[in-house]
Amino acid sequence: MVDDELGVVEDADRFLRELRLARGRAETTTKAYAEAVVLFLVWCANTRREWRTAARDMGLFMLWLKWTPGNGGQQRVVVPGPGAKPVRGERRINKVLTAVRLFLVHAVVNKAAPARVLEQIYELGDDRDLPQEARGESGAMRYRMRARHRLQETSRSKRSVGWPGAAPRPPCR
Repeated sequence: MVDDELGVVEDADRFLRELRLARGRAETTTKAYAEAVVLFLVWCANTRREWRTAARDMGLFMLWLKWTPGNGGQQRVVVPGPGAKPVRGERRINKVLTAVRLFLVHAVVNKAAPARVLEQIYELGDDRDLPQEARGESGAMRYRMRARHRLQETSRSKRSVGWPGAAPRPPCR
């Protein structure tokens, strides 16, 4: 991955190489992750944030993703008016956020970003608050993480499936 001056962005390049070569992800997956990381780095540059610590403002990144056109964020101020349609939908934004979270976790593991970034992008907890039945048989404490920043995706059940003009399928019960 290269920046505007055609210099390699080392941490992003290392992440994408590991994704493709060490983890065996498909080229299309790697390309999608690269596009997401580029969006994050462009947002950081446009808003003068250091990418290593920008996770604390992930909600603002989500807003930027929703309303900033895909022209590389050339517009500095985004003011959606009444009736304006978002540039990216919930599903696309969630995919970008997933890739950015993995990029930031990779940076933390490789000591390129501070460890506190993890608690900014994930809710960290353990199983002590769960009922005994949900804890498992081993009795050992388990930790869990949940993404802090995620949009509720609209239901796809209203879409028509099959041939054009076909009636939507009834919901499963």
